[in-house]
Amino acid sequence: MFIKAFKVKSNSPLKGSERKKLYSEISTTFPSLSDEQIQNILPKKEAVSSIKIMTHSGEIGKLFCASDVPMFFQLDSGIYPTVYTLWQYPDLLHSFTTHHAVIQKLASGADLMLPGVVLEGPPSLHAYGKLEKGTPVSVNTSDNKAAVAVGITAHSSYDLYMAGGRGRCVEILHALGDTLCQLGKPPTRPNLGVPFAQEEVDDDDEIMPEKLQELDIADEIKTETIKERLTEENTDESREHEESVKSVENEVPNEKLDPIQQMDKLLEYCFLKACKISIKKGDLPMLSSNFFKNHLLAVCPPDQTIDVKKSSYKKLSVFLASMKSKGIINTSTMKGVETLLSVKTDHPLIRELVITEERAPVEPVVSNVPVVAECYRVTADVFPVLSKFGCDKGDILTRAEVRKCFTEYVKKENLQDGKILTLNPQLAGILRTKEHQETLGWEDALNKFIGRMTHTHQVTVAGTRLVRSGKLEPIDITVATRSGNKKVTLVNNLETFGIKLQEFSKECQGIGASATITDVPGKKMPSVLVQGNQVLYVYKLLTEKYQINKKYIRGLEYAPKQRK
Repeated sequence: MFIKAFKVKSNSPLKGSERKKLYSEISTTFPSLSDEQIQNILPKKEAVSSIKIMTHSGEIGKLFCASDVPMFFQLDSGIYPTVYTLWQYPDLLHSFTTHHAVIQKLASGADLMLPGVVLEGPPSLHAYGKLEKGTPVSVNTSDNKAAVAVGITAHSSYDLYMAGGRGRCVEILHALGDTLCQLGKPPTRPNLGVPFAQEEVDDDDEIMPEKLQELDIADEIKTETIKERLTEENTDESREHEESVKSVENEVPNEKLDPIQQMDKLLEYCFLKACKISIKKGDLPMLSSNFFKNHLLAVCPPDQTIDVKKSSYKKLSVFLASMKSKGIINTSTMKGVETLLSVKTDHPLIRELVITEERAPVEPVVSNVPVVAECYRVTADVFPVLSKFGCDKGDILTRAEVRKCFTEYVKKENLQDGKILTLNPQLAGILRTKEHQETLGWEDALNKFIGRMTHTHQVTVAGTRLVRSGKLEPIDITVATRSGNKKVTLVNNLETFGIKLQEFSKECQGIGASATITDVPGKKMPSVLVQGNQVLYVYKLLTEKYQINKKYIRGLEYAPKQRK
């Protein structure tokens, strides 16, 4: 469900009535949770947001997050807890136990198969519980009760028992390590102890090849605990993929590697990890030195250190050339400076990489540059049209998204004749045209349609998205005269763009002028006051460091006139 990236259609905080409705729905679905426990999961004093999404398969769903950590997700089939909720209340759902080595396959999109299920005691009629088909369940491991996946039963308990240990057990909806786990700053998986006492071979020990053949959970299962592969791949590409995945997994076979081989494996692992979770599209192109310093080193496990000189590659350029030859990246060299141009994120080595090491969360390098987008909220007027394209009242759409939906609606209703639209009764009612008007220009119709929506603006800073109604007020720069005919520069409305006033005032002190935060009569927000006429410096700071579009800055006319 969440193996591939999903599209966020809207993100808004829950109002009081919406929060009560959500509490009621959770209480009805999970009667074992008390009101106090529900409020512990979704605290009243913390921001709880509702994120409407569309999965890669086109299914519409909702995420409910507390402090940016997803706690529940809702699909057409119902509402489900995430693994983070189950870490707090591990007995909320019936659990199936599997081997630790199976985690990586679940995270890659495989379902849990019956050969991979660890039972408490010998197989019996009630070993699989008393469940109907489609019952929400969780999956944990034999070494830790903390859930690693959430799904629904593929069959009833009786059918699972009668299957004789063959076939699908749980259809996985969400697993540890999928794109849902990349929202916010999720916690590290805790150790809740073993789910039950068992007399089995530990996952870290060697498992017999015959047993591994039974643990086939998605056409084939490759674990890091076996010394020999059970099958030979038919193509060179598949064989190269297996070797690379095996080289970057943490659980290494008993063979002791020499230091050079160990450094090669660590370097390749951190490279793939950086390409998968650290680099964003907007970061490229990027100097290879910056990639190494800001991304590759940043994702290195805390108990290890990367030293390219101790690897067989010796130089970063040689290593990147090797990765380029495998088709993972594209680089170019101009005037002796190597630049990383693109990353093939759908490459098998990146797509199949699963990060399983337990580590303290690494603070990512987050850009403080605000990203501004003017959007429109779906209202009751336009809902009859936009509902045909999966939109609900209150959804936030960009102008391009509205235009796309409007165009598809016009084509579906066969209303277009060149640049002229023939108004049907529904469209005429929305646009509120004159009584006898039957046609309207294309752009005029689109503008009137958008005019029936609520104008909003969206500002994203350091991963935090703020949505406010109304047009976006620009940053206002003015010059005032204080006692002694001294000039001061006042900068207002910075907080609307997510700019911290304390940080901005320190930046302004870089020119040797004092800067303070003050309240200005008639202004809703505090302003930054800079000594002297510093309009040009403030303008340059806003456009270059904070990359604010000049159309959102007002007051450049107050800059001192240049002498001829």
